[in-house]
Amino acid sequence: MMPDFVQRIADIRNLKIFTVALSLFFAFAVVLLGLLKDVIIITPLLFYIPILVAAYWFPKKAILFALTIGVANIFIVYIYSYPNILSLTYTTATASFYVLIALTIITSSLTQKMKDQEARYHDIFNHSEIGIFLAETKDDDFSIIEVNSKGVAILGCYPEQLIGKSISVVISETQSRQSMIEQIRANQRFLITDSILNRKDGTKIPVLISGAQMPDGMIVLNVMDISDQKKIEDQLQRSLTEKEILLREVHHRVKNNMQVISGLIELQSLQISDPEVHRLFQESHNRIKTMALIHESLYRSSDYSRIDFSSYLNELISYLLASYGRTSDEISVDVQIDVTQMSLDLAIPCGLIANELISNCLKHAFPRGRRGKITIRLVKAGTNEYEFIVSDDGVGFPPGIDIRTVKSFGLSLINGLVTHQMRGTLELRQGTGTTVVIRFPDAA
Repeated sequence: MMPDFVQRIADIRNLKIFTVALSLFFAFAVVLLGLLKDVIIITPLLFYIPILVAAYWFPKKAILFALTIGVANIFIVYIYSYPNILSLTYTTATASFYVLIALTIITSSLTQKMKDQEARYHDIFNHSEIGIFLAETKDDDFSIIEVNSKGVAILGCYPEQLIGKSISVVISETQSRQSMIEQIRANQRFLITDSILNRKDGTKIPVLISGAQMPDGMIVLNVMDISDQKKIEDQLQRSLTEKEILLREVHHRVKNNMQVISGLIELQSLQISDPEVHRLFQESHNRIKTMALIHESLYRSSDYSRIDFSSYLNELISYLLASYGRTSDEISVDVQIDVTQMSLDLAIPCGLIANELISNCLKHAFPRGRRGKITIRLVKAGTNEYEFIVSDDGVGFPPGIDIRTVKSFGLSLINGLVTHQMRGTLELRQGTGTTVVIRFPDAA
């Protein structure tokens, strides 16, 4: 294949040399004829043809070629004109020679720049890491007229096997090809993602195809082999799936372990006759259950960094009502949650705080079967701040109590979670019942 290509280049070069030589022979023949017929005034113009053609085809050697021909022409005219070297014939030949040299320099310079620029763009074309196909309109289709080295490598064939072929060898899907033609007619760029290209050996590779119509009407197609990217994406997807399975299993085991601990505490509490100690065991059991519910929610969720706090809170309320032997008919709970998704770093302390405050309401706010209402609100108080409010219409706290200094374990736990872990503030409002307001920044 390569020897044939080199032979074609040699044939083209020989044809150019032959054309220049033939036109030069014709010019000299006319000059000699003009000398015999004494019409030498116009014959120097004939040398413009071979010299300017040589300047276009062989710009690096054109000036030397022009000097040689010009000197030969002047020499012939000089011999013809001698001894009258100041005659019109000699003067005309000399002037034509200088004009010819100037035109040769300009033509060869411009041609050399054009050839250098063409070679530079050709190098860019062939060294591109993206397959580039040039196509021209042919009936209702496009025919490939040129392809770079990467395009040949992508298809796995020789350039001769592509030149003149339809672009269906690149875009095999009829619908995608038709969509491309419509976009081209609308003078728009087109992009085909995740297309499958059929190689010469029958294998299929994923490619990304884009392109546009050039000002001269030709179509340029850019074809990128994305096999490596697809492999990386598949590896990342498998790794992500494995990590999701692992995280789900971790949350599942944490939940199971907490349920085991919760069950052991509950069994131990059955053997305790002291009501105060039994109460402490029950509160510890509820706290563990509160955290276990979070891991259970994460196990059921597809997002392992955030949970649906509204759903979690409703589940926690149902559990606490049953734990303290109260029903929703006796104690109504109004949940107003504007922020449904919450990060795990905030959900765990918020869940523990909700457990303590709701438990306090059920234990102390409604004594002797008193009916009442608990209101829970979680809203955005600013751009990056939450406001968590738990209130009841029960008997309320004793007057003058400071929730930040009280010795109760549950309230101390709330104060520690709010001020140290959540970096927030805690406020107690007393009036009709009790209201606890907690403000904390968004940890996300």
